[in-house]
Amino acid sequence: MRIEQITEKFQIDVGAPTPTILSNEHILYLIFYVSNVDPNWDGKSVHMRTDNDDGIVTIKFDRFEQFKFGSPNDEAINGHPLYKLGLEPYSIQKVIGSEWIKELTKMNSVHPYHKDELFEKYEHFIFFFHDRCFEIVAENYSIEENSKSNMREEIERISKLI
Repeated sequence: MRIEQITEKFQIDVGAPTPTILSNEHILYLIFYVSNVDPNWDGKSVHMRTDNDDGIVTIKFDRFEQFKFGSPNDEAINGHPLYKLGLEPYSIQKVIGSEWIKELTKMNSVHPYHKDELFEKYEHFIFFFHDRCFEIVAENYSIEENSKSNMREEIERISKLI
């Protein structure tokens, strides 16, 4: 296995990205705040995010197989089983040769119509945030181009889609 870093046009907020998941059994949306530093910021004050703050991104996963959301946080990242492969906080990564996908393939192998080839389309992605780690096995992801600018409005928009 190895970790491959994914670079996007945004950076995950290192303070309070507030990752939020909205899902049904076919589609999953991951919404979070991106880095949006005020050029006039003096470095002394702390801004706590609210649902009305601008600067979010929405990631859509079609046809996901499974996801995990929770520990470890950035301070305990070295406890993650993939840390030794180069796992980094505040980033998006793909696991090449994922053991998790192999486990899912094996788990499904008892199905009467199982085919290993059906699992070859999946990829293992990790979105590592400040307080939470989000991992998913899915075919791919896309960045929503028509998302709202703040968390509250985006959650309302997505809830109508699923």
